[in-house]
Amino acid sequence: MGNNLSTGGIVRIDRGRIVFFDRPIESQDLKVQSGMESLSAGSEEAETATMSGTHIEQLPNDLWIEIMSYLSYLDLQQLRLVSWRCRDLVNRRYFLNKGKVIVTKDNLKEMKLHVERGNSYLSFEFVELRNLTQSPELDQFLKLVGPEVKDIMVRHSPVFRNMDGKLPNLKILKIATTSFLEDASMTIDGINLKQFLHLHGFECDGVSLDSSLKLLMLMQLRRMENKVRLRHLQFEYRRNNESALLQVLYDHAPTLECVDIFFSCSPGIDTEDWCLAFELMGKLRSLKLSGNCHLVLLDDILYSIPETAQLQHLDLTGMLSLTNDMLILIASKWHKTLRSLDLMFCVQLDVRCVQALSQLSGCLQSLTMAYCRALTGRGLVEGLTSQINNTLQELYLEDVCFIDESSMCTMIERLPNLRKLSLDNCRQATTDKTLATIFQHQTRLRVLKIDYCAKITDSGFIGFGEEPYPITRLRGLHQLNVRGCRQLTNELLEQALFLPELLSLTLDYCNRMDTKGIAAVSVNCPSLEFISLASCSLLNDEAVLHVVRNLKRLRTLTISNCSMLTLQAFHHIANEAHNLRHLVACSIDGLDHEAAQKVLEQQLPELKQVML
Repeated sequence: MGNNLSTGGIVRIDRGRIVFFDRPIESQDLKVQSGMESLSAGSEEAETATMSGTHIEQLPNDLWIEIMSYLSYLDLQQLRLVSWRCRDLVNRRYFLNKGKVIVTKDNLKEMKLHVERGNSYLSFEFVELRNLTQSPELDQFLKLVGPEVKDIMVRHSPVFRNMDGKLPNLKILKIATTSFLEDASMTIDGINLKQFLHLHGFECDGVSLDSSLKLLMLMQLRRMENKVRLRHLQFEYRRNNESALLQVLYDHAPTLECVDIFFSCSPGIDTEDWCLAFELMGKLRSLKLSGNCHLVLLDDILYSIPETAQLQHLDLTGMLSLTNDMLILIASKWHKTLRSLDLMFCVQLDVRCVQALSQLSGCLQSLTMAYCRALTGRGLVEGLTSQINNTLQELYLEDVCFIDESSMCTMIERLPNLRKLSLDNCRQATTDKTLATIFQHQTRLRVLKIDYCAKITDSGFIGFGEEPYPITRLRGLHQLNVRGCRQLTNELLEQALFLPELLSLTLDYCNRMDTKGIAAVSVNCPSLEFISLASCSLLNDEAVLHVVRNLKRLRTLTISNCSMLTLQAFHHIANEAHNLRHLVACSIDGLDHEAAQKVLEQQLPELKQVML
């Protein structure tokens, strides 16, 4: 599974004991940070107990589990080595869901041998088959682990013949970008969905699948063909499968909890059958409609869903036909239950949707209104933050052009529990004053995206105004994107970014940063696993050396279009970046790509993806 760890600064794990990091309250030269204050009340109790002298081993299991829920899968595997108690806790089913076994052509043989030896430490409940072809090895592997598999994803792997008859307990089948060109017989027989007697989830977004094959799979899910009761259905609407899709929706409507339909073309004007199906979906919890769905059908579907359906997640990405009146209908029906709402590219929405946003403001935890360019800052303030909004945790406002600085600052002050904030290309609203407001009020923020906000400067991050609030207040920040913020310089990297818990940093097109700044950030942010430096034209081979030598946990590196780089940079990567798995280095002028590829293949075989 690799050597990468993502503790998020919560604990340091030594063999035989667990030690909490100390976290100073105010300091720019922070060396390590814990992250305990970002946990829930249960974790705060654990911290209080630790400070009062109670050893962590004395904490009850429920507090242990609360703390462990913040750890990544790889960290959990390390934690299980500490003691028998840790091993027993990690082996609980709750944590097994964090692990998915990915089988590829590179590890298939080793996986098979590992299982044959017995006493496997892996759980094969969740499996992904990636970039595979049919083979005797895969057939034998699935015979060994098949009864354990309950959730499987098939990605770029036309291997259904190997799967046939070997997955008796399968509950969820996902097909992603899979072609059957290598197995012509499968275009005749299709996939035998009737064998999966316990199936309750079917997702098919295989863009390269033949439409007739998709239709054949869909017809096998009709009640007259298959007695399973689906709870989750994801499928692409085409004119040739409309009748079958409507039949499946109608047959499984009483049990469907999640429906995801992509309209690759516009349906006919007759919506009666659609209404009949959605009227029966009393258990619907999640609905996603995307693509080319016309006004009449969208309106009738939203009207038909019963109010008794406690809808929690609604995704209408790209629904150009969505109107303010429809959004008001949504708010009136589900203002007590809706938790997540995605309205990206719903361009007809304007300030008249304030009424709907106001109704939803008490329950929404995640809101996406990216590219809704008719919205104004004052409208968002009135709709979301007429008073303090403690519920909203994720807000995405990319390319909402007409938000002013004052309105943005007001919203930020009244949203005290934000975890994710995206303001990409909100050029008028995102200024140094806005950053100061974010750093003052959003100390729980985990993700901050402010790409292409040209007004921000280094002082916004270091501390702006009479009462400066630096970015170091965001001690639990995991991801920072400042792509295309052309006024940023080395000062940001040298004097502001002291963030030991930062995992992802994007600095693309920041052309005023050079090797000195990159050297500083590689020391100040030692936990970085992802860094993107594309089109940073002042970077040289030495900058790459600092990155790969100091960032021991680095998994993904992007250095595309850095014209000063030479073959020496790839020698540095091969010699130092032992945990690196993904490298993107396209459009580097004068680079001998064949030589670079040869260096990487010979000295760094662990790389999974290389783009030159």
